[in-house]
Amino acid sequence: MLDLQNTSIAGMQIDQGLLWLAAPEERLVATYNLSTGFVEEKLTCAHEIWDICPHEEGLWMMTGGGKLGRQLVLWHLEKGEELRKFNCPDGTGAGMTLYDGKLWLTHRRSRKLFCLDRQSGKVNWIIRTEKESFSPVAYGNEFWLIESDPGALGHWSKTEEQSCYFSRYDPAREKILERLALSIIPRCFAFDGERFWYAERGKKGFSQLKRTLASSERYFSTISLSDPRTSKI
Repeated sequence: MLDLQNTSIAGMQIDQGLLWLAAPEERLVATYNLSTGFVEEKLTCAHEIWDICPHEEGLWMMTGGGKLGRQLVLWHLEKGEELRKFNCPDGTGAGMTLYDGKLWLTHRRSRKLFCLDRQSGKVNWIIRTEKESFSPVAYGNEFWLIESDPGALGHWSKTEEQSCYFSRYDPAREKILERLALSIIPRCFAFDGERFWYAERGKKGFSQLKRTLASSERYFSTISLSDPRTSKI
């Protein structure tokens, strides 16, 4: 069985009670059952797998390869075959998700959000983001992403000078609806309606945070590790 405690996670999505995980170093996709904790390896790939998104068509993956080092692949799990593949525009590689029937990709350094037709890979439109944004996820009709403010010296700033948020975004209005300030530096995350599952930058495994419904300034409270409902993996 895959040892998640010692696995670097680059992307995650939740679908039907399963937390789907992309592990680029192992070049594999795995699932973690949110109810039982059962771990299952789903597939391995010739390229690094940076993000995933399950869909009724198959499993969408952001992998290495392509013209600029990143590509989107639609994989049929049962048949074990590739159904569709196209390059990520501008080498976009900071995460992907499916929302409103379309593919959404983030370009962190360029502060862009790309909307793609999932049949052709054609770029429908590009949205400029206020902050660096990455790891987009969809939950129902909600669209979330991680925002980062690297500090005055950009990516040369000290860790303590950086600010990160789990942010709910409205792509139609190009507007942030809610920002939840974090005390950690996440690499990726997923949302199940009550909890945010995340992997931290520079660390292996993943953890979870319980969403706190507060006033206009909304923050997180970490679930105690003594709580049987939680897991720090």
